[in-house]
Amino acid sequence: MKTKVFYCCLVLFFLGFQGYVDARLLVESKPDRDDTAAYARWLVSQNSWGILTTLSIELEGSPFGNVVSFSDGVPGKGTGVPYFYLTTLDPTARNALKDHRSSLAISEYPLGTCSNADPESPVCAKITLTGRVCC
Repeated sequence: MKTKVFYCCLVLFFLGFQGYVDARLLVESKPDRDDTAAYARWLVSQNSWGILTTLSIELEGSPFGNVVSFSDGVPGKGTGVPYFYLTTLDPTARNALKDHRSSLAISEYPLGTCSNADPESPVCAKITLTGRVCC
């Protein structure tokens, strides 16, 4: 019985701290900020979520942003190209099927590499990728 209680406490402990960014393990070191392309690829490869904006078919073409998870490949071997698993149960996928134009906004803040800077500080990098969501 004590083993089960201990196990439950461990699970609750880890679940309680999964939102902390300081505990995130970065796969690659941060590149020089002056190397814009490398920094952009790094920002995409180190993140796992962003705001994907499509043009809404239900709101007469208005922009529709949604938090989505993404991956750029195997950790440490990413290319900086985001890949999504989307379902047509979600409006984002339905919008993308109708009109492929989209944008993906990503922030450095969730990585915990902005020191104590505010997420809106210029020290904390942000990127918006624009293009087409392919199916």
